[in-house]
Amino acid sequence: MLSLDSDLLERVRADARGALSAWRLRDGQWQVVGVLAGARGGLLRPVVRIEGADWVVRRQAPDLTESDTRFRHSFMRSLRDAGLPIPALLPRPDGHTWAATEEGIVEAQQYLPGDPYTTDSPLARDRLAAAAQTLGALHQASAEFAWQPYRWPDERSATALALSYTQLIREAGDDAASAHVRTGLQRVADACEQRIASAADLLTLGRPGPPQLHIHGDFQPHNLAFAEAQVAAIYDFDTAHWDQRLYELAYALFLFTGVRWDADSPLTPALVDDGLDILRVHSFLSAYGGEAPPAEDEAELLASALTLVFPVAFANGIAEDIVFAGEYEGELEEDDALSRLGWADRFWLWLDRYAATLAQAWENA
Repeated sequence: MLSLDSDLLERVRADARGALSAWRLRDGQWQVVGVLAGARGGLLRPVVRIEGADWVVRRQAPDLTESDTRFRHSFMRSLRDAGLPIPALLPRPDGHTWAATEEGIVEAQQYLPGDPYTTDSPLARDRLAAAAQTLGALHQASAEFAWQPYRWPDERSATALALSYTQLIREAGDDAASAHVRTGLQRVADACEQRIASAADLLTLGRPGPPQLHIHGDFQPHNLAFAEAQVAAIYDFDTAHWDQRLYELAYALFLFTGVRWDADSPLTPALVDDGLDILRVHSFLSAYGGEAPPAEDEAELLASALTLVFPVAFANGIAEDIVFAGEYEGELEEDDALSRLGWADRFWLWLDRYAATLAQAWENA
């Protein structure tokens, strides 16, 4: 949690007061004990103490409806009942776990403390395996979740998102001050476009195709907390939806084994020189597969799923400060940027080389 100065405390307290009025909680029945920040420092969320328990007050994105929230809360309760470390939801006097206010939908989630994932921690390898095992358990529990498939619209499908982020990478190249960075980003976008269509065909043309179920939607280090070598909390189910579990496996695999997470830096550069760290890949897939073995022919499609998540994970991870340069202060260091763009070129060679190895690592778990 972030520390609070007097000005921030007053702003956070006012926000919490407005939200908690829907729970009929008055001043004196709760107190602010901290604040959490979202990705890239946004969305400050009050942490309040009520009768000895800590809760995170969360306002939903404006495009989420009460129907969306009803599904998400039911999904979270189902996973929690299955034994996964999911925050509890604070019920209102009428039993609902959310409130529709003038500022939007608000909820209070249990605060489950824990340590962030960092690549160089002595516990990093064990925590990586624990994260993969937890993802497998989440997918297995989700298969038992009784709910009509909560699908995203076609414009938010895995293929559409891959193409959208590819376009973002291209546009960032158009706006780059450095000619070398501009050329590098355009080259990354070209490579993505050349591969996305064939990967999408492989993932969608077969029948019955890879298993589909409700997935977390953003299972990555930023949304997990750890206690020793175990996952202590899974946060942020805002993008939960019905899809192939293969996409989520590929996304989590990329972000746990392809990028570096440091405690003192918001940036997540490439972890190795070309592609993903193959030893960590084996560890992740072995732990995931111990909980969730591949269906018939599913493992062979993992490389195709990695192709679709690449532009999303690259833009939001390895090249975040390059693609979203306007959200970062200071000048971009050109040599460092070119090094990361060079990594993107080498990624495809790595993927072609290790595609069969990825499938075998999952199958042999």
